Amino acid sequence: MRWIPEEPWVRNQYVMVATVFVVFTGFAFVLPFLPLYVRQLGARGDEAVALWSGVLVGVAPLLAGLMAPIWGRLADRHGQKPMVLRALVSYVILLVLSAAVTRVEHLLLLRMGVGFFGGIGPLGLAMATSLAPREQTGRAVGQIQAAQILAAAVGPFAGGFLADTIGIRATFLVTAALCAGALWLVARYYREGGARATAPAGAPGGTGSLLRQRGVLPLLVVLFLVNFVGRSFTPILPMHLQQLAVPASSLGLATGVLISLYSVAAAVSAAVLGKATQRYPPRALLAASLAAGAATVLPMAIIGGFAMFVVLALLLGLASGGALTLCYTIGGLMVGADQRTTAFGFFAGAALFGGAISPTVAGLLAHWDLRGIYYVDAALFVLLTAGLLAAGAARTPAPSRAGEA
Repeated sequence: MRWIPEEPWVRNQYVMVATVFVVFTGFAFVLPFLPLYVRQLGARGDEAVALWSGVLVGVAPLLAGLMAPIWGRLADRHGQKPMVLRALVSYVILLVLSAAVTRVEHLLLLRMGVGFFGGIGPLGLAMATSLAPREQTGRAVGQIQAAQILAAAVGPFAGGFLADTIGIRATFLVTAALCAGALWLVARYYREGGARATAPAGAPGGTGSLLRQRGVLPLLVVLFLVNFVGRSFTPILPMHLQQLAVPASSLGLATGVLISLYSVAAAVSAAVLGKATQRYPPRALLAASLAAGAATVLPMAIIGGFAMFVVLALLLGLASGGALTLCYTIGGLMVGADQRTTAFGFFAGAALFGGAISPTVAGLLAHWDLRGIYYVDAALFVLLTAGLLAAGAARTPAPSRAGEA
């Protein structure tokens, strides 16, 4: 087909960008409306619904973070394409079953299955970059990240329409159909490399050697903290917007619009910064992105108007929305091809853990100061920027003094 590029690495990149967008859009159809489904399944009382909904939303990324390195290791040994097909088949089955459950406990088991058998995020990163030239790594990662972020912006609107028109159970089936379409796309058009990549001569193998490579553990910390910041605002946004004089009747709409605008800005940032790595060092771009993020997030704790808050949210998305892309690009360039999927599994796991923990921390801070999370986020950005600059200075060789050989 003419719309599928002939060059293998470009074809693979397009296929995985489309797959990630379709799958994450499908999941965004149903996740925001799980509280309504929990109530349909018999949960009584707002506290019970909130508790079950929180567990159902959080359990899948938590298990996905734990399993990502394992699935990545298997993909490096047996091929990436079989692993992503396995994940997509499991999504289709689990989503169809989710549409038929009658108890919230059954839905919990299925959500655990989504986390345990999934892993499309790190696999998508590895597969989009597997055959790409080294200088195209950042561009490929940026497109995958942009697709994932845009899905989070588009999915809830379409999912809300579907939930209101055909019902939540049928929306699960629509999501399963989208995953089935992605399954066909990968099976039909993705082309895996011939022989499995082998490690360079003298290079140690295994997960232990990966974690011992210089820079890998610090990068895991950076990924954890960057995604911690990126996911920290959601729990306190409605209450914060109420303090900014947004009417109670408009809080839901204002929150949704704000998150969508931030997501679009972050997607643009991911694509632009990913492409910029072809000309500039990704570490320098990451330091600049985090510094700009600190300068943007701090005023969010101080300003008193909704319009200015929206402007700052857009600037924050543009400034630091591509930070994860830069981290993944650095990681992809750091490890060998024989360990790339394993490495992306660890990288994605660290980011998932950061994103899973931050809403709880933000909620705890809200008891002390509703806007306290912004100060914490700004401090983390400053510390990360300082650490990157210090690490860069340490790697720069000192100039020779006169008279020295």
